Amino acid sequence: MNNRFGSGAVAVLTTCIVAASSLSVINASASSAGGGPHFRRVAALTAGAVSVKKLPRSVTHAHGLHPFRPVSALNHASRPAAVPVVMASGIASGSTVATVATEQVLTGFTGVTLSQQVAALGNDQAVTPPDPQIAAGPQFLLEMVNSSGTVWTKSGSLVKIFDLNAFFKVPSGYTFSDPRVLYDAFSGRWFASGVAFIAPTYGSVLVFAVSATDDPSGAWSVYSADNNPNVTHDQPKIGVSTDKFAISFNDFLNAALFQGASTWVFGKAAMLQGLSSIPGEAVGPDPSRVSIVPAIELSATATEFMTYNNSDCGYSGCNAGYPSVGLVSLTGDASNGTLAWNEADPGIAGTSQPPAADQPGLPGSIQTNDDRFLATVFENGLLWTVGNDACTPPGDTAVRPCPRLIQLSTAGAVVNQNFDLGATARDLYYPAVHMDTAGNMFLVYNISSTSDYVGVRITGQPAGSAPQVVATPQTIQPGQGLYTCFMRWGDYNGAALDPATPNAVWVVGEYAGASSTNCEWATFVAQLTFVTATPAFSLSASPTSQSIRRGGSTAYTITVNQLNGFAGTVTLGASGLPNRSSANFSPNPATTSSVLTVTTSRPTSTGTYTLTITGTSGGTSHMITVTLQVT
Repeated sequence: MNNRFGSGAVAVLTTCIVAASSLSVINASASSAGGGPHFRRVAALTAGAVSVKKLPRSVTHAHGLHPFRPVSALNHASRPAAVPVVMASGIASGSTVATVATEQVLTGFTGVTLSQQVAALGNDQAVTPPDPQIAAGPQFLLEMVNSSGTVWTKSGSLVKIFDLNAFFKVPSGYTFSDPRVLYDAFSGRWFASGVAFIAPTYGSVLVFAVSATDDPSGAWSVYSADNNPNVTHDQPKIGVSTDKFAISFNDFLNAALFQGASTWVFGKAAMLQGLSSIPGEAVGPDPSRVSIVPAIELSATATEFMTYNNSDCGYSGCNAGYPSVGLVSLTGDASNGTLAWNEADPGIAGTSQPPAADQPGLPGSIQTNDDRFLATVFENGLLWTVGNDACTPPGDTAVRPCPRLIQLSTAGAVVNQNFDLGATARDLYYPAVHMDTAGNMFLVYNISSTSDYVGVRITGQPAGSAPQVVATPQTIQPGQGLYTCFMRWGDYNGAALDPATPNAVWVVGEYAGASSTNCEWATFVAQLTFVTATPAFSLSASPTSQSIRRGGSTAYTITVNQLNGFAGTVTLGASGLPNRSSANFSPNPATTSSVLTVTTSRPTSTGTYTLTITGTSGGTSHMITVTLQVT
């Protein structure tokens, strides 16, 4: 959830607001996971239909501080991670990481900003920090941040900005927060969710919606569920399988006492039909589990996978009795009472709460929350899940915030990869992960340091790369100034597959904008892809010039430079030789290098000659020249 400024203009926001943290679990019990929890029958009721195109630009709604536990309540100490720390090359010492493809930014543009929200929708949209989310459809992008939604063309033109309080038909006196959005290519529909709460009890209601078509600016059906007068549903996250819509969240009594994680699952078919009542099943609140993340699923399956961090035993409980990943498989039909919870808990090295991140002149001034998982994506039997962690990068002396990346095989619940991403003297945090249809993994996250304002950075792992190796990271949007309104930063960033370009993924991240108040945040949207370079070679010679007397011989070393994984052999030849002379390559064909020996005879004419060295492999040839002087 987010802090909301008062109704005054952004430029004069000077109200003293307590720096705060996301609702945080500090008393989860370590109960057994054996057998899994049992579901109960529930339903979601329609709140009506809405057309984004017809929504007014601004709506009057309740506002005020969103509920958080104070930072002082988080007394769990950071510790260095016990997993490999992959160095983010380009911002840290060490050799460049080699991957089988190169990550490229196809396009990028500034998404919604704090100033834009306030100018378009009113002063009650002056909310910090943003929780940016992105989804991509066949033609449009849909970004949701805090209480605003924006529809964009893929070239970055704004189609519509709208108030999420109006979109989700939030009840009078309630305030909307924590949006999530995805596009389901199998149904051709958009799904979105969030929570609406009311002070002073911080009772809340889940709100979610499904579009009528693949046009996000058109009609949607809106639903609500689990309206509770004194329980706060914190950070609901959604996932969709072929037949299920799942939403998971943490429950807090009056935004203070952790009660446990809850998961509600509804029949997808009924939602797509726009029925007035959607049958489903629910479990929780369960105090032995925390911050469950339904997977965004890119492969057609009726199983809805979910993950949660079951590894920080001192912070969120370890119901398996050891540090592990909670890998949940929901099977059965939520609409007829046959839903089943199946859980495996493969062991991993534990995570821990990351330290606060640095800004120039302000060490430890950006809060990084905790080590809950933030995003999960599934495709073809592989699942990636990510969250914040604490690690000590090689060559560093400080414990720093580092993204934790975990890849699992859902068949057998095997942990394939488990590592942190680190950078010497840099802080990396709030990762979001996604994949394209080829299995390439894309990662977007924040970066800051004592010399870097908070910016947006990307990396990834091409399919087929060695385990625990990432592509060279790139800062796609540097920070533009300090951010000092609050320690609070966004709770997550976002990523989404482009269904019209299945080898491309869209990402959105928050960065610190420039302002006189140091309160401006902005978002940056980019389309990424991996380009597999064609294996190739080039030639080089050492030395490039030799001088000999008639009747003598000399040598050059010809090197075959292997590019982009080239592993073939190259057949070498020489032309332009003086009369009565010969050339010999050893070896020939060559894989890495060959020695060219030029031998002359006494009748060879004196002079300076340019020799052309040709290398051929398959249908590809390359040439270089060297100089020979005969005296």
